Amino acid sequence: MRNFYGCSRKAMFTAFCYLFLACPLLAQTTAEQRLARAYGLEREGDPKQTIVELKALLAEKILDAPSMGKAWNILGLAYEDLGNYTDAQRSYERSTHSLENLPDHIQDYAMALGDFGDLYGVTGQYEPAARLANKAFRLYETMNDHAGMTRASRSLAGTAFTRRKIRDGRKYLERALKEAQLSSNLDGDDRAALASMQGWLAQLEGNPGMSVLHYQQSLDLLIKRHGEEHLSTGWAYMLLGEAQVDAGQPTAALAAMNRGRAILGHTLDSHNPKYLAAELAYSRALDATGAHLEAARIRTDAEREMKDGLRPQCNNCTISATAFR
Repeated sequence: MRNFYGCSRKAMFTAFCYLFLACPLLAQTTAEQRLARAYGLEREGDPKQTIVELKALLAEKILDAPSMGKAWNILGLAYEDLGNYTDAQRSYERSTHSLENLPDHIQDYAMALGDFGDLYGVTGQYEPAARLANKAFRLYETMNDHAGMTRASRSLAGTAFTRRKIRDGRKYLERALKEAQLSSNLDGDDRAALASMQGWLAQLEGNPGMSVLHYQQSLDLLIKRHGEEHLSTGWAYMLLGEAQVDAGQPTAALAAMNRGRAILGHTLDSHNPKYLAAELAYSRALDATGAHLEAARIRTDAEREMKDGLRPQCNNCTISATAFR
C-alpha cells in the first residue's frame, strides 16, 4: 500500500510540486518545473512516462543534490508501480545517498527512507522495512512533523499486521491516528490509507462488519480523490471484496472484486506483481463461494507468473495480497 510520493505517501511533496506548477515564475529553473511535472505524472498513475521524463532530466545533470534526491525517489516509486523492484531499489538507494548528508533536507531524507522501507515491505523483507520506517519516524519526530509521523507509524503498523503481530500493529496504528489528528497536511490518500489500515485490524481481530465499514470508507475517499480508473481505487475494491467475503457477503464481494480486477487490468500489466496478488485474492474469494475449479486455475496461473517474475528481481522475495495494503 505505497509514503511520500506513492499512494498515501505524497502529501508533503505536493506543496512543492504545486508551487512550481501553479506559479512557474517562482521556479528557480525549468528543471524544477520538469521535476514537478514528473511527480504529477507518477501521482496520477503514469509511471512509464514518469520514468522517461526523469531519466532524461537526470541525464542532463542539471539538478542540485536535493532535487536529485527527490528525482531518484520519484523514479523509485515509478519503477515500483511497474513491478520492477530491482531498479526501484537502486533508485531508492541513490535517493537516500543523495539526501542523507544534507542537514537542511532532513524531511526529504526521511521521506526517501520511508519509501525505501515500503519497498522492502512489499517484497517480504520485514526487518529492513521496520528499521527504515523507525528511522524515518525518529527524523520526523525531531522536526515535530505530525504528517510524517502518521505515515511512518502507519507503515510500521502494516509491517506488524503482515507478520500477524496484532498487538504491535494496533499500537502503531493508534499512534498514526493520534498524529493524524495533530496534522493539517494529510490528504485524501492519507485518510484512505488510515481507514484501510483500520479495516485490516478489524479483519485480524475477527470483526468483519467493522472491517467492511472501514474498507468502504477508504474506497469512497479514493474515488473522490482519483476517480474510478486509478490503481489505488482498483486495489481498494479488492480489499473491500476480501472483507465482504469474511462478512458473509459473497455476491457483493465478487462484484467489488470484479470491478477492482477490471480497473487493475486497465492500469497494470498482467505480469505486474500487484495485479497477480489481486488475482490470488480473487481466487480465494471464488473458493469461498464454491467455485473451486475456477479458483484453482486462477491461483495456479498467478502463482506461476509470480514465481517466474520475481526470480530475476531479488532473492527470497515473497509477494502476497497483504503486501500492498
